[in-house]
Amino acid sequence: MGPRIFVLADWYLPGYKAGGLVTSVANVVESLGDSFEFFVITRDRDLTDAQPYPGVHCNEWASTGKARVVYTVDFSFRHLRKRIIEIAPDVIYLNSFFSVLTIKTLCMRSLGLLPDCAIVLAPRGEFSPGALELKRWRKWLYRNLALRGGLYHDLVWHASSELERVHIEAVLHRMGLKHSCVRVAWELPDPDWLRITNGPAKPAKAPGAARFLFLSRISPKKNLLFALDVLGKLTGHVECDVVGPIDDHTYWQECEKRAKTLPGNVSVDYRGAIPRAIVPQVASEYHFFLLPTLGENFGYAILEAMASGCPVILSDRTPWRDATERGLGWSLPLEDRELWRRVLQQCVDMDQQAYTTFSLRAREFVETWTTSNNHHHETVQLFNLALNRQGPPKPPDPLGESAGVREKCAGGNSPGPGRA
Repeated sequence: MGPRIFVLADWYLPGYKAGGLVTSVANVVESLGDSFEFFVITRDRDLTDAQPYPGVHCNEWASTGKARVVYTVDFSFRHLRKRIIEIAPDVIYLNSFFSVLTIKTLCMRSLGLLPDCAIVLAPRGEFSPGALELKRWRKWLYRNLALRGGLYHDLVWHASSELERVHIEAVLHRMGLKHSCVRVAWELPDPDWLRITNGPAKPAKAPGAARFLFLSRISPKKNLLFALDVLGKLTGHVECDVVGPIDDHTYWQECEKRAKTLPGNVSVDYRGAIPRAIVPQVASEYHFFLLPTLGENFGYAILEAMASGCPVILSDRTPWRDATERGLGWSLPLEDRELWRRVLQQCVDMDQQAYTTFSLRAREFVETWTTSNNHHHETVQLFNLALNRQGPPKPPDPLGESAGVREKCAGGNSPGPGRA
């Protein structure tokens, strides 16, 4: 078997309410599971759920796809250390900067309590300027103490786009960590996207009417309140359905209050959270996908919407900032609300011929992007880079296994050591 990768993620399959995190990790596992051995530790229930997944046995290893997974509520130092030592991984793959799973793992590493292994950390959009503004001072204090204190030293940072690389490097440079290793490996495409492009036909598009889809977690970062304000200024028959789990109930109450004040020509309905498997079917029922987000490192929902033939209306804080130039929809600055109003009104007024052109371009873009880019190779190289790094001196491995000597970040990308 190949090198062992121990994945720490707050949520994983069969969950879906955490959105892109689950999709990202699952796609890595399924795409690379024949080259690497994946072991995942995660929560035993989905985001916001009070009950565990049905049929899941807590604290026992089980097979989920190409990974071995342990579902648990015990994230104590002792239990995390036990699981990591049990697997003796070559790479630990962390999927958040601020998660307690990441913090505890790095603390144990700093204290010499873990076997010698490489660390890859994917911030998952947490370093975007918009995300950092939320709970700003708390994040600023922890970020400064942890980065300057060396907790995050000697690891490989996984950026899922060039935009996220810029965000990560900006934060690290401000902390004086100018020589940190940041590697771009785009999110792996979902194999279902090619099936989606041949999916259901779109609803007819008549001038003066439009159906918008807001599909995302409901939180200040996703900026639903902004969308409602702009929708309220449109003429014509406007429908907008909100789909996704409620992350922030106080924010959702503000959105509900605003929705009740919208004029009679604008209707907004909340459809709740939906399993990822039916996202293509749901997205195909709408004309346009609307997401004025404060920041996305990738945005799986954006690609899924385009694969379903939905032109997208996005903020310019996603990796898909060329949507306007490519004719896939629009990428707009949040500072110009009047421009947002004009674009959304253009969508409402659009006729069938113009809409079909946009819709086909969106579908064709996803098909081309999925098949023409070597994202699989980028992710393999990411883990191989980590495997070839030289970690700091560590005490003897509790299991008596040596990770070997690894080269610095500037070194080559030769394959890492396998297991017999």
